[in-house]
Amino acid sequence: MIALIDFVSRLVGDVGRFVDILLNDLILGAGDPLSALLVLVGQVLIVASVGALGYAAAGALLGEIGVDLPSLGGRGRSE
Repeated sequence: MIALIDFVSRLVGDVGRFVDILLNDLILGAGDPLSALLVLVGQVLIVASVGALGYAAAGALLGEIGVDLPSLGGRGRSE
């Protein structure tokens, strides 16, 4: 249980540190705007892919108990 609490606190702290580095070093610092844009686009791609995988995993788990989530790709089950 303590390992889970440590993991969550480290995760929240790292998100705060990322925002601090992004603002102070890339956007407000001497960094060029292209670097900030590349970091932001990379973060959006990572969040989108993790969200899609999480949605698929949640759909698979909920499908086992009889709850159907809408399909993301438009190709649902053929009935």
